[in-house]
Amino acid sequence: MKVKEIAKEIVQIVRGEVLLRTWFRKNIGLFLLIAALLILYIANRYGIETTINQIEDTNKEIKELELKRTSIKTKYQRSSMMMELEKTLEPIGVGVSREPIKKVILTEGNE
Repeated sequence: MKVKEIAKEIVQIVRGEVLLRTWFRKNIGLFLLIAALLILYIANRYGIETTINQIEDTNKEIKELELKRTSIKTKYQRSSMMMELEKTLEPIGVGVSREPIKKVILTEGNE
């Protein structure tokens, strides 16, 4: 008997007879309010997820820029140390060669 009642209810829902019932008509405002709140909840959730993704992307970019900054800072410190060393050794005649490196190759016949 219960199966027949369930089948009857499903048929009434499909035909739209549920919308004609008195209790449904009395509470239609409540159903519309619930539907509106669900739509607002979904929209808010989507906005929050978008913001979280943007924050994560920004944090990744910040980490990359920090690594780049550290690398540039290290290169600058090394070059400034080399410049100081050149200035210190210049009065005694020691300097960095500005000519390219030459390679000397010895063959057996030219000893």
